[in-house]
Amino acid sequence: MGFLDKLRGSGSPEEEAAEAAREAASAAAEARREQDLQRLAAGGIPTAAEARLAELAAGRTGFTSNLSVADFALTQLDGVRPIAQVMGSSVYKVGWRNYPWNSGWGRGSITEMTTLSQAWNEARGLALGRLAEEARVSGCHAVVDVTFSSRQHDFLSDEIEIVVVGTAVHLPEGGREGPPVLTDLSMPDFTLLRRAGYVPVGVVTATAVFYVAASAATRRLTTGWQRTKPNVEITDFTQGVYTARETALGRATAQAQALGAHGLVGVQVDDKVEIREYERNDTKYEDLIVTFHVIGTGIYQHAAHRPLQPELYVRQNPRRPR
Repeated sequence: MGFLDKLRGSGSPEEEAAEAAREAASAAAEARREQDLQRLAAGGIPTAAEARLAELAAGRTGFTSNLSVADFALTQLDGVRPIAQVMGSSVYKVGWRNYPWNSGWGRGSITEMTTLSQAWNEARGLALGRLAEEARVSGCHAVVDVTFSSRQHDFLSDEIEIVVVGTAVHLPEGGREGPPVLTDLSMPDFTLLRRAGYVPVGVVTATAVFYVAASAATRRLTTGWQRTKPNVEITDFTQGVYTARETALGRATAQAQALGAHGLVGVQVDDKVEIREYERNDTKYEDLIVTFHVIGTGIYQHAAHRPLQPELYVRQNPRRPR
């Protein structure tokens, strides 16, 4: 019923009741939205996701998973019960960042772009935290086959989007005390690991972003007449790549040690090297921005090795790229 109808009092009782119901539904939807925003701000998950996972945990609806057919068949052979596909995501705004003050002067330097490194690490941590919360609500013992996808949108250059997906599972022997364990291992690899006497203790992730400013010697090799010289290594850039990689690996190792892991398996190192072009005194120069992402699973030995049945664990599908 419109405003004028209300003034004239021309609405029927049915129309007034319908209007009141619509207003109540709109108010309830707005209240749920505000509640969900508060949950997300605290690192949690929306109420609808929590309700869906609670139903899956109670067995009132069919399970969902990102397992392949072969991997699902293996769960039945090994007594593992899939519960639900779980997810975590974060859209993260990168704060103000600047290039090193001495870039462009030919002095050469390797400097971490801490704003970018922190943005990647914090966004991924928020996404993993929400996946862990969905896992907890589902009542599972572990999450297997955790995969990461990330992107930066053209329409918002200072934003990072991280999406993490995995399958929550119930183990026949139960789980360790505490929250569910997250692992990026596939179901066959997870089964082999447990039969070898090891258990995963968590996913380990780390990122390092470095700015490599070219020295005067490198400038001459990349912008001057010396570009036509025979093959020669650009050691400034080589050292920058090594520094970024070692920093990321060092952070991943420190995380694994904090989890009590004996080592890391399934480690994947993804790198990206971008050229930053700039102009000074009518001459164009090039520096590098080097990014390294490290992802793996920390493991801990807790039991003796058990006999394996290799025919059960033959991979029928390759691991999906990150």
